[in-house]
Amino acid sequence: MELEAAMEHLKSLSRGAKQQREIEARKGGVLIISLLFFATLYATAWFFIFRSWSKHKRCRAASSSISFAHALVGASLAMADMVSSPWTLDAPNTAFQNRIMEWSMAYFIVDLFHYFLAVPEDHLFIAHHFATLTYMISCRYYTLHGAKSVMSLIAAGEATTPLQAIWMLARLAKDEFPVAERVYTALSPTFTLLFTIVRGMLGPFLLGKLASFYLWGCADTVIPRWLAWFWVFEVSFAVVGSMIWVFRLWRGLFKLYSQRSGFWKRD
Repeated sequence: MELEAAMEHLKSLSRGAKQQREIEARKGGVLIISLLFFATLYATAWFFIFRSWSKHKRCRAASSSISFAHALVGASLAMADMVSSPWTLDAPNTAFQNRIMEWSMAYFIVDLFHYFLAVPEDHLFIAHHFATLTYMISCRYYTLHGAKSVMSLIAAGEATTPLQAIWMLARLAKDEFPVAERVYTALSPTFTLLFTIVRGMLGPFLLGKLASFYLWGCADTVIPRWLAWFWVFEVSFAVVGSMIWVFRLWRGLFKLYSQRSGFWKRD
């Protein structure tokens, strides 16, 4: 009887410890701080840094500013996580991974408000941000497992974003500042090529890896099958969106060089 009582007491302690870990895992301290950071950065860009620009350009520039900050930190940390721990797609989320997801969630929340208020017609970006948010929120606060998949997507998806933000700012300013036009023209082919490689090639590769794991129920013990399938659907949607952006970038690049070719011929 004493042995049974002792075993029951150990089980009770184990259940209590597990519940406490789950409570701790669901706390979102980094999320609140990150929300304040991105909101402040957006407001600073809008009211001070780009205050002389038109309303449309200020919106785009403020969004690019927070996008640059998010990607620079998020992609770097996600890459560090990728190389420091095994590729296990159903492993429990680590505290480090949770903080990265909270950082990214804060950015997408603030930027989603930007699109709702300033660019509501950009349905592709709104859908992308919403899909990304639901993926991260369900992984961070519901399953508490599978964050390695999020890390791989952040590392790949945000790898080109700092360059994209600089390219976008140069594009917005090129009509008023000659140096911005030179930066835009110089970066366009490099950015388009890198974006094509990362989003157009690495993205589908990651989708295949995630689909082959989640669709066949390899994570059923910790992630409900319906949610795992939904994750794969969301990544598939993001890949399709990336292909659309790749097409638009190449179309814009050809247009840019077509315009410049007339100038070159006159020379």
